[in-house]
Amino acid sequence: MGAGVAGLTAAYVLGPDRHVTLYEADDRLGGHAHTHELTSPHDGRMHRVDSGFIVHNRRTYPYLLRLFDELGVATQESEMSMSVRCEGCGLEYAGARGPAGLLARPRSLLRGRYLRLLAEVPAFYRAARRLLAESPEDPLTLGEFLDREGFSGYFRAHFMTPVVSAVWSCDAATAQLYPAAYLFRFLAHHGMLSVGGSPVWRTVTGGSREYVDRVAKHVDEVRTATPVRAVRRHADGVDITAEDGTTESYDAVVIAVHPDSALRLLADATEREREVLGAFRYSRNSTLLHTDTGLLPRARGARASWNYLMPSCTAGADRVRVSYDMNRLQRLDAAERFVVTLGGEDRVDPRRVRW
Repeated sequence: MGAGVAGLTAAYVLGPDRHVTLYEADDRLGGHAHTHELTSPHDGRMHRVDSGFIVHNRRTYPYLLRLFDELGVATQESEMSMSVRCEGCGLEYAGARGPAGLLARPRSLLRGRYLRLLAEVPAFYRAARRLLAESPEDPLTLGEFLDREGFSGYFRAHFMTPVVSAVWSCDAATAQLYPAAYLFRFLAHHGMLSVGGSPVWRTVTGGSREYVDRVAKHVDEVRTATPVRAVRRHADGVDITAEDGTTESYDAVVIAVHPDSALRLLADATEREREVLGAFRYSRNSTLLHTDTGLLPRARGARASWNYLMPSCTAGADRVRVSYDMNRLQRLDAAERFVVTLGGEDRVDPRRVRW
């Protein structure tokens, strides 16, 4: 149940020795892997643009890469960089793009706060690594850690919060509540607690639909647009009741959906299942695929793959505003720039929206 990467992989692995039926509520497979075929009005060429799953690397996605290898899915190098644009103080800079990205606006060198921020970045890396080495179980939140270590408010607003908000698609207030040790382990694992050492990021050539379509060919029975109403366990297996009221019995079921959805589906959930599955909370973000570059930094040298927008030095605590430059991430050779924006529905020109 569920045709995201977890459900698709489970169906693929189980398929050779069993008859597998795959249920999916949506009218397509893939879940977060969503590729759009868009025709350019400039040259009439078709481009495959992703709006969900975009990048991966061998260090942190070993099983996904094993799946790609078995299916013969081609990948190519991506570009992973991040920019911050603050409309309050005018700061614009890009990380992972060398000195040119940090000095995209040369007058930033005249800002004492920005120079201090640049000095605080390696200091933060050292402090975060020290916490992991000496107190890996410390319950400090990110906000408490930054306070304890004496990092400036400017660093917090213009570096730390954008990084966390962009990676986890959360608002600034929520970012400060993340457990520091958990956050730092994630950043260290992805090579993000040092100036160098990041893994080589890659993207699926032709869009993530490539692997989705190949997995689907190995599944016996695919039922899209078939929401499930309830799952009931019994001595001989499991009954699945669809929204249309039909019920079918199976030997076993893999529930490959989000925890809150899984809890709603379990008609006979145990107390422990309710406790664990009910503990997850989610934030909701709007997502637009468009060609409006107005949300990117004005200085072209500050533009990056991930672009975080701050309406002011203190605003933005209520939502994340981050735009992904898909031309950079997917190496698209397109006459127009395709952008995926989270939380920017109030800023995107509706005439430029493609999905």
